[in-house]
Amino acid sequence: MYNMQLRSSVLIGVATQCKYVNLNYNIARLTANQAQLSKRSYALRAYYHQPGTRPLRYGTLGQHLQETAAKFSERTALISCHENKCYTYAEVTCEAEKLAAQLKKLGMRGGDIVGLWSTNNALWYVSFLAAQLAGLTVACINPALQPQELAYALQKAKVKMLITKTECGLYKFQEVLKELLPNAAASGTINSDQFPHLRHIVLDSEASLSTTPCAYTNWRELLAAPSAETTQVLQQLSPESACCIQFTSGTTGLPKVALLSNFAFSNQAYFFGQALGLEAGGAKRICLPLPLFHVFGLSVMNAAIEHGATLVLPSARFNSAAVLESISKEGCHIIFGTPTMYVDMLVQLKHQQSLNKISLDTLRLGAVGGAACSPELHTQVKQLFGLSEFRIGYGMSETCGAYFVQTGTESADEAVTTVGRLFEHIEVKVIDNQGEAVRFGEQGELCVRGYLVMTEYLDDVMKTKEVLDKHGWLKTGDKFILESNGVGRIVGRIKDVIIRGGENIFPKEIEDHLDTHEDIVEAQIIGVPDDRLGEEICAYIRLRPDANQLTLENVKDFCKGKIAHFKVPRYIRFVKEYPKTTSGKIKKYELLEWFKKETVN
Repeated sequence: MYNMQLRSSVLIGVATQCKYVNLNYNIARLTANQAQLSKRSYALRAYYHQPGTRPLRYGTLGQHLQETAAKFSERTALISCHENKCYTYAEVTCEAEKLAAQLKKLGMRGGDIVGLWSTNNALWYVSFLAAQLAGLTVACINPALQPQELAYALQKAKVKMLITKTECGLYKFQEVLKELLPNAAASGTINSDQFPHLRHIVLDSEASLSTTPCAYTNWRELLAAPSAETTQVLQQLSPESACCIQFTSGTTGLPKVALLSNFAFSNQAYFFGQALGLEAGGAKRICLPLPLFHVFGLSVMNAAIEHGATLVLPSARFNSAAVLESISKEGCHIIFGTPTMYVDMLVQLKHQQSLNKISLDTLRLGAVGGAACSPELHTQVKQLFGLSEFRIGYGMSETCGAYFVQTGTESADEAVTTVGRLFEHIEVKVIDNQGEAVRFGEQGELCVRGYLVMTEYLDDVMKTKEVLDKHGWLKTGDKFILESNGVGRIVGRIKDVIIRGGENIFPKEIEDHLDTHEDIVEAQIIGVPDDRLGEEICAYIRLRPDANQLTLENVKDFCKGKIAHFKVPRYIRFVKEYPKTTSGKIKKYELLEWFKKETVN
């Protein structure tokens, strides 16, 4: 738990023949000579604290929604393009208050877990806000989950109520539920040994669910008269209470469940919006193709609410054509996305511009996160989208999203190679394998401490202790370089490092180089088994539609003299699409499985 009283600076005081050094939490009693040596040594260590120019806010997401609605009642809060729906802040708050009252009437109490299992739509937006007003904790569930995966999520998060739709495109939510709970539709109750906590399923359905015995409740029918009960609950709710559960990506095993507090998420949203300039120059329109269930998308949604901005949802799932159309039609000022999303949007943009079908004149700022962005992609996006700024950010599920972001003051080199600077009131350090801080400019594992760090992995003491120490430092698992001015650079994921003949190789460096090839849209590098060297390098490459076919020798020639010989890929594979998570991340472990199956065959 974040300690509001922690002292981030190094304090040195004299007491007789000794000096006392307070390093955040540990008080070391040293001799006068030792203190001077320690002072010089720690001055070079890769530790940085970003002091605040504004105080932290002690409130909840629900309280801040009501504050924004009171201040900007007639501003547009949400535009869901694919549903043709539009809400002002006054309207969406009224809808959320109605739904919150109904959730309380169904027996939901403060701290209960409500699962949100849907795509980007008004149901997700309103239901999340209603849960915050009712003092509930939202478990954000990936809409692509299949029965076995959904069962794990419901059990692990102890979901008491699940809110979803009947279906959305490829996602057949009700069919999955029928497989998990075959008797629920007829029995009128949910009484399952497999899901002992589950009591309610709220389904957005055009058809009435009240004519036959059924354990489902119709979401639309719940939007009834408002109640004063929600206001009373909100007044009693502590900012320290949990507001959200985020499932980690689960690329190396079953997903962990990060518990995030109101205090953490509301302050992250506030300072995120401040860093991106949402406060200045009137209401901003934000195009959000990122999934709301993912921490990146949710943090943008919360930042928009904190600062009275308009959130524009182009489509239920990511669709590059829909994104460009919504920017043009709704006059969006800001666009968010992952690197892979921007790659797809660039291909679509070139096609639509050739047909004179699109105008992005209103767009000023782009932001990218969720994975590393290559310098080549950064340059292309800024130029072809006509952006004044294209900023890179960095964060994770366990920190409510970003806590590094570019500010627009970076040098030309920093703009394409760094993730910018820290949010206010946050500390970071970079450590070696023994847990000691390295020097500025050296590689090590990034650790973060501050208000936005998760409370814990839910009901998983061992996993929590692996990443979160008793002093509040969270280990990120990312190899990182921290400069003395607070600027950060990502080297790569520690778990993705390729060890070839004793050499540690980070895929990002090779990927960034291959991305500069005129015929390559995107490259992904993985390590594959090798009897002699332990691992070898394999490049999975997406070519441009009009590109000439490349060979392994072409790729080797392109790398010669540009990267070290031991980093040159031994294998090359061409793909039309990469396996991705719903949030747009490349599933590198699936690429490895592809390679292994191919080798066996």
